[in-house]
Amino acid sequence: MDQFLSYINQFFSYIGQHLFLIFGLLAVISAAFLVFAKNAVHSVLTFLAAMICIAACYLTLQSEFLAVAQLLIYAGGIVVLFLFVVMLVELSKFKENRLFQKQTPYAVVIVMAGVGGFMWMFRRLIFDSSASIPLTLSPELSEGLNVANQNAQSVSRGLFTGYLLPFETMSVILLIALIGAIVLAKQSRA
Repeated sequence: MDQFLSYINQFFSYIGQHLFLIFGLLAVISAAFLVFAKNAVHSVLTFLAAMICIAACYLTLQSEFLAVAQLLIYAGGIVVLFLFVVMLVELSKFKENRLFQKQTPYAVVIVMAGVGGFMWMFRRLIFDSSASIPLTLSPELSEGLNVANQNAQSVSRGLFTGYLLPFETMSVILLIALIGAIVLAKQSRA
């Protein structure tokens, strides 16, 4: 019995050490289902699964703030926005199937290029020398900050100082997309 418990303990220890790879693989599988889904609602739901897996990857890297932000912004806000747009536009089954079937060859090429690019980048990161400039906050921003223990503070200082303009630009782009979806849906019903 003790030997069996030892094997179980080793098994869970092995899985715990490789959770990032497991969740990363699940995210890639979800993204593949997202691309090849024939129904727009199914695509949005598999997008949700991919975002949850990415949040789990952040948790395995001990980046709790990014995991929660991923869940709140993408799994919460963006997925609801996408579902809202899909339900509002009301594509007919015939048009939707024809649209997705036309995109399948392009999607395969794009996914293969993405996987190839990811593998190339992964090989460079693992087997080449490290970056010449580390990705850190400037000394003025990180003053009095223990980044290892205060992850949320370091991310928020970087986000709301040096990256404020791209952050706000993205919120304006999402607002324009939502307004555009409402205008398109209103025109089709009139």
